[in-house]
Amino acid sequence: MGYLNSAFLIGAMLSAISSGAIADAMGRRRIMLWSLVIDGFVTLLSSLSQNFITLFIFRFINGIVIGGPSSLLFTMFGEFHGEKFRAAGICYLGFFWSVSWIVLPALAWMVIPIELNIVVYGFTYNSWQLFISIIAAPLLISGFLLSLYPETPKFLLSQGEHAKALEIMKQIYAANTNRITQDFPVKRLVFDDAKISERGDSLSGPFKNMWKQLCCIFSSPLLKYTILVASMLGANMFGYYGLGLWFPELFNRFENFHVSHPNESLTICEMAYLQSDNDKSTIPVLGMTENSMWTRELEPQNMSTTILPYMQVLTESTTELCNISVDQKVFVNTIIIGFSCLIGNLASGYLMNRMDRRVLPIATQLLAGLSGCAIYLLKTSTQNLIAASMFSAFSSMANMIIIGRIVDLFPTNVSAITSGVATLSGRAGAILSNVLFGLLLDVSCEVPIFFVGSVVIAGGIIAFFVPTHPLALPKPS
Repeated sequence: MGYLNSAFLIGAMLSAISSGAIADAMGRRRIMLWSLVIDGFVTLLSSLSQNFITLFIFRFINGIVIGGPSSLLFTMFGEFHGEKFRAAGICYLGFFWSVSWIVLPALAWMVIPIELNIVVYGFTYNSWQLFISIIAAPLLISGFLLSLYPETPKFLLSQGEHAKALEIMKQIYAANTNRITQDFPVKRLVFDDAKISERGDSLSGPFKNMWKQLCCIFSSPLLKYTILVASMLGANMFGYYGLGLWFPELFNRFENFHVSHPNESLTICEMAYLQSDNDKSTIPVLGMTENSMWTRELEPQNMSTTILPYMQVLTESTTELCNISVDQKVFVNTIIIGFSCLIGNLASGYLMNRMDRRVLPIATQLLAGLSGCAIYLLKTSTQNLIAASMFSAFSSMANMIIIGRIVDLFPTNVSAITSGVATLSGRAGAILSNVLFGLLLDVSCEVPIFFVGSVVIAGGIIAFFVPTHPLALPKPS
């Protein structure tokens, strides 16, 4: 599970900086449009995967195609808004991100339990593959809808295309006021930021601009702020993707334990140690009820186990057994977590312009870290659901707030690539924590839980040093 989750994150990490640089040179809309369409087709192809390696490769390609460019959505959205409403608007945009985390488990709940097993000339198509193919539809639809939108006026201004920017501003004015474009009172637009990138369609142009932009954000006076925001997002995503992606597995362990031991109460770490202390391993298939649970006594040296999402495959010699059943409470719990994130994003959007810009990123990351550490102490699935909901809600809020601060803080010419650098840091943290959590959960359970929580808390402390005022590019000498 750790490797499969990491495949997407590794691809996203590789494309994080380059996608930002290309978008700063060629436009946000064009890169986002092609990313959505290509990712939709790649997702469709991945639904036909017949083995783990193929699925891993497709998830890696998904990460390259959409993982890096996805951060451009917030840059593009922010550049359609003025400074007064930009940060709050990005937090409200996070509302729809949270909606997706409600729709996904609900859709999985409907599709994955379907008894679908089509076999044609050795080609197998199951319900989880149908689930993946359905996910491709919103990507393709979003690509079509984005084709109806213009490029951001702020980006066009940064490229010296004042006439195009003014025309788009007139269209926005007409749509907002229900008046004609000729009534727009502004006749001329002026852009104050220094221009450091040139727009071009050649392959080499964006990468030359990328070098210029990297030199800009990694030199004084922007260097320290680039490191700060990258560290903040890296710390938060270390927890959000690391611990967050393992919540369904933790819930499943609790549900299965309480089915077979209804009168006992143990923490997640006590369950892990109880399993590792057995001389022989009795392995339940995850998600089965007490009446249908399948167990088998195996000598530890003859046993290997691979866990995939919604699937456990146990292999001994040439025997392979597969089960794709999951306790239905896991889907319900994941939906509840999604609703908690949704409420959190609405709250952050409301509070963004009503509080000091430092308060929210500090408070949300501190509360997220403490909620993550609390999982070690809890002994029931309900208690863990509450802690997981708080952790996910505050982490999701912090993600949107940090991205909003980057768009708000850095000049237009380097905001996309700064988001890319921060996203690169975040994806690297997510990969590290994801694999670390998977490796250590059954070996030294306390370490990954407290380590993840502490890193997120450290991100909140770092947020204290980020300024509240917009930054300016260094003046050319």
